[in-house]
Amino acid sequence: SHHRGSASPRLRSCPIVGTALEQDRGGAMASAGSDGFRMGTIKLQQPLGIGTLQWGTTWVDEKMVKGGRIHEATVDAIVAQCVAAGVTFFDSAEGYGGGTSEARLGRAVATLGGQAVRALAGGSTDSRGEALLRAAGDGPAQAGDAAAIATKFLPTFWRCTRSALVSAARRSREVLQVPRIPMYFIHTPVHWLPVEFWIEAACDAKDAGIIENIGVSNFDADQIRRANTVAHRRGHSIAANQVMFGLLNYQNECLADTVRVCKDLGIAVVAFSPIGQGLLTDKYTPESLQTNRVAKMTKVNPTGLERLRAEMKLVAQEADKSMAQVALNWVICHDCIPLIGCRTTRQAADTLGCLGWRLTDEQVRRLDDVALGHSTLTGKRFKRVFFANLFGIVMIVCRFLSWIYGTHWSPEGQ
Repeated sequence: SHHRGSASPRLRSCPIVGTALEQDRGGAMASAGSDGFRMGTIKLQQPLGIGTLQWGTTWVDEKMVKGGRIHEATVDAIVAQCVAAGVTFFDSAEGYGGGTSEARLGRAVATLGGQAVRALAGGSTDSRGEALLRAAGDGPAQAGDAAAIATKFLPTFWRCTRSALVSAARRSREVLQVPRIPMYFIHTPVHWLPVEFWIEAACDAKDAGIIENIGVSNFDADQIRRANTVAHRRGHSIAANQVMFGLLNYQNECLADTVRVCKDLGIAVVAFSPIGQGLLTDKYTPESLQTNRVAKMTKVNPTGLERLRAEMKLVAQEADKSMAQVALNWVICHDCIPLIGCRTTRQAADTLGCLGWRLTDEQVRRLDDVALGHSTLTGKRFKRVFFANLFGIVMIVCRFLSWIYGTHWSPEGQ
């Protein structure tokens, strides 16, 4: 989508993400004070995350991801571009390309980490290195600590021990090239073992010094309460819940309850799919949406979607922003942290344009009124079980391919 707005080095006017009071080092969430935003012990200069689902390098990624694999240099450029704008939150998963996405992210951040160390020593004034230093706070932190790297554990049906999570965390830590994983999510609550079991396992990993913050993903209100109770019993806390949250989902009652509970407990809400897999961007017309595969798969009401997009276009024109920037800024105005994938530097530029400004309260209300109620939290359980375990099988296949061919990939002749 067309890039109109530009990112500011620091968000000037944005609501607090999470609770109003800064927690101590073991707390789940802190305020957006003079030194930025916090997600657990992680300090964010900007309330925005970059997803790496499409950064895998295997043959499976080539076939399953629209547009195929992306060049290594493109990944490095996206990471550098985002960090230079103060965006240091990058989200991956062991299942993304069987770990090849994690490996790429680790390499890109390690490169910027070298620039940060040089900047600290006075040998460089590179803005990307300085951005990592600002993210690190006091002292020459490791690159992985400065960048808010997050990854996820996938509890497939054949994993049934707490040591399975701990071992997976150790593997991800090695692949990401960090001394400790800043944020470690449990990818789904869908498993034949209860959520309490996996939270205990995550606490084991935190006690072992493998991870810094415990996060969950796709947990509803009840599951969040249960997870938080177990974490507190172990002396820890849940730092974030990653859920599908955006204008396609806002009116869903289960989602609203989940977000409310997270905020009551001081748990950051990370919003994935904030632009509805492209449905809320400028690239579609009412005609093209009628045959759009994503629109059909999500079973979004066509009339409601058309009304929502029309209002978004009006707001985008008023703000002189793209539709994607409006969708992302709307999420921020609801005290959540949007998480969006980027495949090109152009997409990254458009994404960064959601920062440094704010929708008016009136514009937010208008968008709230036409938002839809689709949510994965209320999907049929058998479908969630099927896709979770299908994803696990794909992860194993990708991991096997990466073991044979490695985690690097470049187009022929480059």
